[in-house]
Amino acid sequence: MIAGILFGLPSAGGAATLTIPGTGACEAALRNVATLYERSHPLVKVVVPPSVHSEGGIRQVIEGKAVLARVSRPLTPDEAGKGLTYRPFAKDAVVFAVGADVAARDLTVGQLAEIFSGKIGTWEPLNGGNGPIRVLYRQTGDSALARLQATFKEFRDLQFSREGKALYYDHEMVAMLRKYRNSIGFLTLSTIKESGAANAILSIDGVAPTKENVVAERYRVLTEYALVYRKGALPPEAREFIDFLFSVEGRKSLSGHGMIPVGK
Repeated sequence: MIAGILFGLPSAGGAATLTIPGTGACEAALRNVATLYERSHPLVKVVVPPSVHSEGGIRQVIEGKAVLARVSRPLTPDEAGKGLTYRPFAKDAVVFAVGADVAARDLTVGQLAEIFSGKIGTWEPLNGGNGPIRVLYRQTGDSALARLQATFKEFRDLQFSREGKALYYDHEMVAMLRKYRNSIGFLTLSTIKESGAANAILSIDGVAPTKENVVAERYRVLTEYALVYRKGALPPEAREFIDFLFSVEGRKSLSGHGMIPVGK
């Protein structure tokens, strides 16, 4: 029965189950695609479980515990050497968001680096309102943090403020931005949109993370989502799910979550 759940083999009820573990960054969007897929494939159940991060999803594929994994980072050379295929399906913007009491809407990269390092500790110098800045950041190895470090030299060796709070999951970042009205944090644009949070999203050096700016790459902090699987034959339901993800309906669903679908 366990093998059927992991690999999409027929279950006792005649249906197949396809489980796609991995990153939390595209979890809600992929879950919505799965729901749409199931409407036209009633004999297949697609499960998008809570995050085990990209590394955890890749590990499950390598160990034969899953057919597909969802990831928000490229494969490492060691992972690629284990016979894995990396199949990108969407791009997303990594954005800075602020709490409800913050008036700032545009900051420079230098200002952001000074905020997260603790060199700027209050909102007054930035015309952002009154009071101390509550810094929220992600743990080492997080894909959003990795994209910031790869894009901006100011973040590559940045030491986060001792007064800041490290978070491990996207839903934690959303919750803390809601809780702390003087806060600032970073996460993906799709996560903000999926959560329904009213937090303001900042422009960086005058460039907002609009669809047009993301497509043209004028907005520079972008991450990529992909499916990872072993090279070679895939179960029919896995192949069909991948085809659906790249279909007009699948791409439309991803767009509705604030992502930019990539070509097949």
